[in-house]
Amino acid sequence: MTATTACSSPRIAGRAESEYQETDCERSYRSATDNDSRAQHGPIIVRYLASSQSAQDWQTVAAACPQRISEGVIRSAQAQWLANNLAQSISQTYTASAHDGNALRRQRLDGLTALPLSKAILRKLALAEDRAGSALQVLAAKGVAGATLTASDNHHAAGSQLMSIAGNTGDLRQKEYEISNLLANPSTATDQSTGLQASTVSIIEIDCALEELAALASPDNTVSNTGATAASTRTNQMLVLVRLITGHCYEAFEQGYPSADFAVFASSSKQ
Repeated sequence: MTATTACSSPRIAGRAESEYQETDCERSYRSATDNDSRAQHGPIIVRYLASSQSAQDWQTVAAACPQRISEGVIRSAQAQWLANNLAQSISQTYTASAHDGNALRRQRLDGLTALPLSKAILRKLALAEDRAGSALQVLAAKGVAGATLTASDNHHAAGSQLMSIAGNTGDLRQKEYEISNLLANPSTATDQSTGLQASTVSIIEIDCALEELAALASPDNTVSNTGATAASTRTNQMLVLVRLITGHCYEAFEQGYPSADFAVFASSSKQ
């Protein structure tokens, strides 16, 4: 008979499994994928409620799972777009808000004073916002449908807010951007990532979102937090940024950019 050493305890079958606690990342991912499945089939009201919940779940995935931020943002925008379309078919209004009342889409970063990101990443995000704002400003001046000075101002403001968080050093924003292609194709253009024809405004918005997601996936993003409190703070801060980028994706869909996987994920893979 083999003796049991004094410093070890016999393993109780199933104990480790029963004591395992899911992380916010794992829990949200499971809920998001489950609700995605429910949103595809069944009564419209069930699909509407499932897509509405999925939109929130995917944002938590994006904020709590750094390796899934692109997937989370794009899937949330897709789920919100689906929920909005389903709501119209049952005479409802989709409000795009979380259970806590916060909007799932933002146009600026008002109130945000910190992000768990390196300054190099923050500068790249600010550049993407500023470039989009300048492009929309040009199109708004030409009276292009869907391009407004308000949207331009919001992009510029978000860029300034990101640079403020970065300490206003090493600014990558430019006074002028190349606009010859923009002037030649003010209404519709070819998306360089996919070869698809879409409205120029929609391409500006999706390019801004995907440029930001590419920056967030960069190895330059070296800042990390540890511990339960730090993880919670990080998730809450990232949720604000996630909702800004989700807003750009959703706006692209509203302006006519395809919301299907073949378009948005093909574009994101080429960033």
